[in-house]
Amino acid sequence: MKLEGELRTALAGEITPKFLATLDAEGRPNCVPVISITPYDDEHLVFGEFMMNKTRRNLAACDTVGIAVVTETLDMWSLKGTFLGFETTGERVEEIDRSPLLRYNAYTSARAAGLIRVEVVSEKRVMGKLSVLGTFLRAWPKLRAIKRAADARAVMPARVEEKFGRLSAVRVAAYRDGDGYPHAFGFMAGFAAGPSRLVLTDRAFGAQCDGLAVGAPMAVCILTMDPIAYQVKGTYAGQCHGVGVLEVEECYSASPPLLGERLDQPV
Repeated sequence: MKLEGELRTALAGEITPKFLATLDAEGRPNCVPVISITPYDDEHLVFGEFMMNKTRRNLAACDTVGIAVVTETLDMWSLKGTFLGFETTGERVEEIDRSPLLRYNAYTSARAAGLIRVEVVSEKRVMGKLSVLGTFLRAWPKLRAIKRAADARAVMPARVEEKFGRLSAVRVAAYRDGDGYPHAFGFMAGFAAGPSRLVLTDRAFGAQCDGLAVGAPMAVCILTMDPIAYQVKGTYAGQCHGVGVLEVEECYSASPPLLGERLDQPV
């Protein structure tokens, strides 16, 4: 599968939001920002491995991956690929180490370079900013009913709920697709309905989750302009009052310095 044109330019962006989705041995998704993902050639991606313990464990158990990329103008692509392994020396490691993202960041020092062979590339999807605003405004009146029925367990701390309320933040959802690959896709309208539920709604989310079974494990990652990232995991509860609902069961930090730290209290 060729990486070319606008997609290749987006993937080569040094600060363009890119996300890597993996699956554990039970098929449950994990989705985190990996901004270092970049084209290596026409058919492969390379990325830096640093502070990604859960992702590394998943890759050891399952070599299928999903990638989502979202540009500043809200152009979005989803990719699927096969993880080919890590290298600790050589040309690919040197290329990652030379990137400005890693060279000048106090938190990031790549321990290895990972290689992905791209298998599937989606068509470009475009989400207009006015469309995002309209989706937020239409969904807000439905929050009260959805929140009232939510579980009382406080899974998301207040600071995480606040981030999901931001209009200018990128959200990426991931689930195990029917082909066995994690499907990762960007969407813009997803916000908290209390500390244990997410409302998931916009044209991109609806199209990408059409037919997804109720009860399917799902991960959602949010990346703000700060940049600060969080990941929540849970089960897809289907449609409620015309919007998708995620029952949130786990919450994690997905950015330094607390990358991977669990923020909820395990039951």
